[in-house]
Amino acid sequence: MALLNSIVNVLILILAFTVNHSSPQTGGIPVRLGNYRVNRNFITLSGFSSGGSFAQQLYLSYSSLIHGIAVFSHTYYRCGPVTSRQEEYDNACTKLGNRRVSELYDPNNALNDIQNYYAQRLIENPANLVNKPLYVYAGTRNWLFTADMSLRILQVFEPHIRNPKVIRTVVQDANLTLPTARADFPPCSGPQNSLQLGNCGLSGPLDALQFLLGEPAIRQPATAVRLEPLLTFDQSEFFYGASSTRYDMDSVGYLYVPRICGSNQVDCLIHFYFHGCSVGRQFTGEDHIRNSGYLEVAETNGIIMVFPQAIASAENDIGCWDSYGFTGSLYATQRGSQVTAVRNMISRILREDSSPTQAPQLLQSESRRSPAPRSFVEDFLNTNSDVFRI
Repeated sequence: MALLNSIVNVLILILAFTVNHSSPQTGGIPVRLGNYRVNRNFITLSGFSSGGSFAQQLYLSYSSLIHGIAVFSHTYYRCGPVTSRQEEYDNACTKLGNRRVSELYDPNNALNDIQNYYAQRLIENPANLVNKPLYVYAGTRNWLFTADMSLRILQVFEPHIRNPKVIRTVVQDANLTLPTARADFPPCSGPQNSLQLGNCGLSGPLDALQFLLGEPAIRQPATAVRLEPLLTFDQSEFFYGASSTRYDMDSVGYLYVPRICGSNQVDCLIHFYFHGCSVGRQFTGEDHIRNSGYLEVAETNGIIMVFPQAIASAENDIGCWDSYGFTGSLYATQRGSQVTAVRNMISRILREDSSPTQAPQLLQSESRRSPAPRSFVEDFLNTNSDVFRI
C-alpha cells in the first residue's frame, strides 16, 4: 500500500509536468551520476543473458538492499567452475559442450557456495530473500542455454524465498532474447538478431516490473511516450580499487531520468538493468536500450533507470558481465570488482558514498564440479501452476 500511494503521487505530478514542458537536448559529454530522491524500499534489478547472472550476484551480495530481481534468458548464480576460462564455463553450463543433462553443473554447488560465502561474510544473509519477488524468463529455443538450465535458477532461489506466490516464471517458444511486444521486430522464436530483441507478444520490461513492484502500481505505457534524453554517466569514478584491479567495465554507462524525477521533488523508483553479451554500448551503442521498452515504462511510472555497461577483453571478447571468474575468483560476492562498482553507484544515488566500498582481491584459481543428478525442466513445467507458458 505504501508503494501504491507513493506511485499515485508520482503519477499526478507526471501529468502536471507533461503540460508545456520541453525536453532538454541530449548531451554528448558524460554527466556525473548524482543523488536522487528514490524510494529505498523498492530498489529492483533485471538482467538479460550474462546480465541476468550479474543481477543475481549483486542481489545475493546485498540482499538487504534489493527488493527483487528479474532474469531473462540465462542460468543460475555461480554456475560452473571458477577458472576464468570461458570454455570451461560453456562446457559446464551451456549447450556448447554437447553434454548430457546429467553432466551439466549441479545447482546444489551454488547453494553450497551461498552458505559458504555467507559464513565468510562475503555476501549478506540469504534469509533476506524470504518473500522477495523473483521473475524468470526462459526460452525453449535458446541456442545457448537449455530450458532446464535456465529454470534451475528456481532450485537456487526457492529454498531462500520460501513463497511460490512471489515467483513468476514465463516460458516461451523463444531464442536467446529479451522479449518485447514490438511487431516490427522478428519473432522471438527465430534466429537471433544483433540487438537480441524479439517480438514475443510480451514486453519483458513491463511484465517484470509489474510483477516486481505490483501491477496496480506500474502502468502500461501509451502508444507514444515523450521521452527525456538518455544520458551517459562516468562509470570510471566508481572504480575505487588499485590500478591492478580488473573491472571489464566501460568508461561510461547510461542513465535515464524521467521528467518527474529530475527536479528531486518526489520519491521516484530506481531500477538497474544489466545488458547481455554483445549488446553493450561497445557493440550496439544505445540501440539495445532504446528498443527494449525500458525507457517507456520508466517515463510512464517515474522510474530512474541505470544501465551500467560491461566491455570486451581478451578472455571476454563479446563484452559479457563476469559469470565465470575472469575478474577474480570472488566475482560473485561483495569482493567482486563489478559488484563493488555497481554497489558504489547505488551508494551515490542514495547519498551513502562518503565511505565507498573498496575493490576486491585478484583472481585465485578454483575448480569444483559435481554432475546434476536429473533433468529438472519437465518435472517443473508439469507440476507448477505458477509457470506461464505463452
